[in-house]
Amino acid sequence: MRISDKMNQNQFLSNVQKNRTELSSLQNQAATMKRINKPSDDPIGAAKALENRTENKNLEQFDRNILFAKSFLENSEATLSQLTEAVVRAKELAMQGASDTNGGIPRQMISEEISQIYNSVVEMSNRRFGERYIFGGYQTTAPPFTKSGEYRGDNGQIQIQNHKGQFLPMNLNGSQIFLGENLGYEGSVKRQWDVPKTIEELRDYKITEVQKVIDEDVTREDLLELRGPASVGRVQRLTETDPVNGKAGANIFSLMTTLEAALRTNDKISIQNVLEPLDQALNQINLARAEVGGRLNQMNATSDGIQKTIVDNKSQNSLIEDADLFKVMTDLNRSDTALKATLETSNKIMNQSLLDFLR
Repeated sequence: MRISDKMNQNQFLSNVQKNRTELSSLQNQAATMKRINKPSDDPIGAAKALENRTENKNLEQFDRNILFAKSFLENSEATLSQLTEAVVRAKELAMQGASDTNGGIPRQMISEEISQIYNSVVEMSNRRFGERYIFGGYQTTAPPFTKSGEYRGDNGQIQIQNHKGQFLPMNLNGSQIFLGENLGYEGSVKRQWDVPKTIEELRDYKITEVQKVIDEDVTREDLLELRGPASVGRVQRLTETDPVNGKAGANIFSLMTTLEAALRTNDKISIQNVLEPLDQALNQINLARAEVGGRLNQMNATSDGIQKTIVDNKSQNSLIEDADLFKVMTDLNRSDTALKATLETSNKIMNQSLLDFLR
């Protein structure tokens, strides 16, 4: 086959372009320390790296959700700790008032401290985290309890997504803690439904949540509540159902009111009758604190798993994307030598003129 000068010229330009392209790519890898700088460098590796980055972004958002929920629960735990101290102090005062040596004026003095404890319990029941009331269920913008201890919130569980397809409630309802309702915390550990993926599923979920609120309001309206003197001496227990309103557990507000009234009226029997329900109230609070502790432990475990997954994904991306500097520099020197050789050898062929052929 005849090799023309045009063919030599094209071959020379092709070789120079190839060498310069390879040299440019290696220089770019050395500058960025990345083996993949554009998807065409390694389509499969680039897709995997992008998938890992997307997963890490989701995991980082889940970790932020957990951090917020942990702060919310820690605030709730601090409030429950103070509530425990208040109930313990109320029991100590009740035991003092139940003694025959503290009749008359001493019981009047004790009742004043019980009144202050009642006010502090009301304040605790309306604690906020930021701008949210922590014991009101979904009703986080208004105080969940009135001065008389009436609950205005609902039994909604505010869910946070702590992992893909997994949810965990971050709040406890005031009706559980202060009124002794729904003490089993049923359904509070995890939701039994998948994340809504369509507009129809989201609409059905919202309708279900609204219906729950309506059912709770209807149930609350059907109950006969006793306050003040009518509730004095009525024992409330965790293990029994109240014969009047059908509720299980201890109503802390009612217990404080009952104890205060018994002390002011110098009613020793009623004071003694409050001692056992105060123990039930402490068990009730401890149950809530155990629930909070369990959720915090679960969130800590999930957060640790998320952090490990994030680190693993970054390590995998490093293996996929990062360039081997030693190999890059070796290839760079090789490409530079190849380019110089191409230019030198081509110079011997391309510098010939017409006079060279006339010799």
